[in-house]
Amino acid sequence: MIKKLFSFFFDRSLLIFLIIGGLNTIVSMIGSQLLLSALGYWGSTALMFALCSILSFIFNRKYSFQSTAPLVPSAVRFSIVIAVCYLVSFGISDLLVPWAARALALPLSAEWVTRLAMLCAQVIFTGMNYIGQRLWAFRS
Repeated sequence: MIKKLFSFFFDRSLLIFLIIGGLNTIVSMIGSQLLLSALGYWGSTALMFALCSILSFIFNRKYSFQSTAPLVPSAVRFSIVIAVCYLVSFGISDLLVPWAARALALPLSAEWVTRLAMLCAQVIFTGMNYIGQRLWAFRS
């Protein structure tokens, strides 16, 4: 059972997804960090996620999952997955990272706590997003 579950998730699609996601993450993180002062935590990350999600949809549909599902329904499902993953991962990170920084008495400025929260959210987002896209968004 565990072997079957492992082989389902850890295949070629995961590698391609991680490559596409890695490039998207770099672009999103750079953009979010550059826009942080002007748009704040939620504004900068939301804008960059919206922009990078368009490329993610195109590349993951074609290369990661080789989906033949109808375009509009898969785009709607993809958008729902992105929105849920974004809200959950960035919401959790926005709460837990500042709490952990205070609990551990880390000598970080508020700006660096926010930057660390953004990084943690990216990691959570990637895992949730892969599962959502694999199991639902691009399902034929």
